[in-house]
Amino acid sequence: MNILSPVTSCVHPVAQPRSAHFQLWVNGEPVDALLAEKADFAVFECGSPVHIAIVAATAAEGTQVKPLSRGITPSVDGRAIRFQIDGPQCLCVDVPGLKPFFIYANAPEIAKPSPRDPDVRYFAAGKIHEAGEIELTSGQTLYIEAGAVVRGFVRATGADNVSIRGQGILDGRWHDYAKGDRIRSVIFERCTRVRVSDIIMIEPTSWMLVFACCRDVHVDGLKQIGSCMSSDGIDVCASRDVLIENCCLRNDDDNIAVKAGTFDKTSIWEGDVDNVVVRRCIFLNGQPGNAMEIGYELSTDRISNIAFEDIDVLNAHGEGAVFSIHNGDRAIVENVRWENIRVEHYWDKLVDFRVVRSRYNKDPERGLIRNIRLKNIRIVHSVFNPGCSISLISGYSGKKPARDIVFEDFYLNEHKVSSADELDLHTRNAENIRFL
Repeated sequence: MNILSPVTSCVHPVAQPRSAHFQLWVNGEPVDALLAEKADFAVFECGSPVHIAIVAATAAEGTQVKPLSRGITPSVDGRAIRFQIDGPQCLCVDVPGLKPFFIYANAPEIAKPSPRDPDVRYFAAGKIHEAGEIELTSGQTLYIEAGAVVRGFVRATGADNVSIRGQGILDGRWHDYAKGDRIRSVIFERCTRVRVSDIIMIEPTSWMLVFACCRDVHVDGLKQIGSCMSSDGIDVCASRDVLIENCCLRNDDDNIAVKAGTFDKTSIWEGDVDNVVVRRCIFLNGQPGNAMEIGYELSTDRISNIAFEDIDVLNAHGEGAVFSIHNGDRAIVENVRWENIRVEHYWDKLVDFRVVRSRYNKDPERGLIRNIRLKNIRIVHSVFNPGCSISLISGYSGKKPARDIVFEDFYLNEHKVSSADELDLHTRNAENIRFL
């Protein structure tokens, strides 16, 4: 028998809404189950194995613990759900008829900053902080303690060595939301050495986390529950040397979006994108948008060396795609790799690589898509997909084809795909599409 790990949980402010659908105990101790619009969630610390017990609001027959790749089979008895986890990780408990319940089991926090440090903007546990705009400058850390809720948005411009960390909640419902304002929750603009780790972001009114013209970025252990149209998870705009890992993102638009261009009068984020790695993440795409997107705005010369590795896509529910490149501007998009990706559900499109003209774009010239590889891809292909779900690959013209696209060890259920017909892949102005 495994020895269960000690558990550290926190008490959130009384005014923070609790889940009406789930109650949670970890090693027999109650843990707050909190409410968000499109999913509920709970957060605690553990070091090694712990026992999870959940009571759902309805009968829980058919419950799955996701990602399915973790191999966790719950014991279900009426409304009670029980299972054990080996240690820190993010999971989604999927009870038929209820919204998702995310479990954020964090590793014990180390090197917690001092609230007396003049370079730390410290938000303490047990309180809802109506912060409004938080501006960070070089050398500063925004720290949200576990059990704290910060309502506001964050900006850093031209800063070096700046970070956001902690296991608390950044709530995008700040005080002007009632006026209809839509505010991007966090923007780092023209910053270097940026670090974001462990926080929980909920209820955005627009894009959640933006890196615009940044260098040397590391995102680790971020959790998001986005519930509005255009609630992009992480937007990498005209940035280089970006590592995103161990994140759990539930969004109603793109989970990850790689972009470059002019977005409005104050958001002129132009420049090439290079060396972006996204790995060991969990994505749930709710309505519009795509799970892993490059585009649409690509007003720059080159988008290159982008890698998605060891990813679990729980759902791609809406009209978007799992794997997508929408090149609406002049950029050459090249050297993009998806490897070791597991997809548990998709609906409209699986692969969607197109050079297009759309309302989002500015350049008169259209670009290219080339040198793309999808390797060791495992797709759950349901009875509802054939005849409804498709894939698309298209260049803009015969003179500018999409080319050199490789599907290697690409599986629908246990069937290895060896042709475009098996994938229901529709092509136009495309060359050298290979199945290995």
